[in-house]
Amino acid sequence: MKKTILFLAASCLLSWVTFAQDSTSTEQATIRVRTFSLFDTNVTVIKNQDGSKTWEFEDKWKTYEGDEVRIFVNRKSSTGLIFDIGINSWVGDDTAPAVRPWGSWNPAINFYHQYRAGKNFHLKSTLGVSWYNFKFEERNLQALRTPDGLIFEPFEDGTGIKSKISASFANIAVIPTLKSNNGQFRIGAGPYAGYRLGGRGKLVYRDDNGNRRREFQKTNMFVNDFRYGGRLEIGVGDVDLFFNYDFNDLFQSDRGPKLNAISFGIIL
Repeated sequence: MKKTILFLAASCLLSWVTFAQDSTSTEQATIRVRTFSLFDTNVTVIKNQDGSKTWEFEDKWKTYEGDEVRIFVNRKSSTGLIFDIGINSWVGDDTAPAVRPWGSWNPAINFYHQYRAGKNFHLKSTLGVSWYNFKFEERNLQALRTPDGLIFEPFEDGTGIKSKISASFANIAVIPTLKSNNGQFRIGAGPYAGYRLGGRGKLVYRDDNGNRRREFQKTNMFVNDFRYGGRLEIGVGDVDLFFNYDFNDLFQSDRGPKLNAISFGIIL
């Protein structure tokens, strides 16, 4: 019996010593090398004494279950894509054709970079492409490019269905933004500038036989090559709205009516 007890005690002592040695050797076998960021993930590389490496990945997102708000941990900037879905109009010359809101769409695709300068102040910059569409209230009114400039004439070879002018722009904007402590209210305003990429006029009509036809002015409709203006953004909760106003004239000097373009809508 005594021999059995001594044997068990010796076995336990040997196991404890072996475990302690293994723990020590395990701690000594790993050396933390470095930690770096890859997109939204913290990456830690651990080098082992045998030459192998262990990689650990940790998501930067931290979740608060109470209000289900996800925020970046120790993150100063973010990037991504946003989309504007809005409506265009113009203001200025009262003799210019009236623009129909429904159908005068202003879609835009923007790549954004947002820098968090402080808890309540962010600086957002965007680079993207937008499209102007000005759909006339008078469906039989056609915009025509002539050597003397842009003119608007009634269309007499059929019944108009839709008539509009369109133009596309590459744009850049800088929007300083103030945010509430919980981020549920946001307001920002800043300048933008754009360069025209293309443009045309379009008329959709029915001829005397009832057939649906289209006519295009496949050229720039004397829209200015450059645009610049101010942008206002307001956000409440998950909804963000924008308002753009062009400071310069939409059409080239003495080539069209003196008008300023405006657009407003929602940011997705």
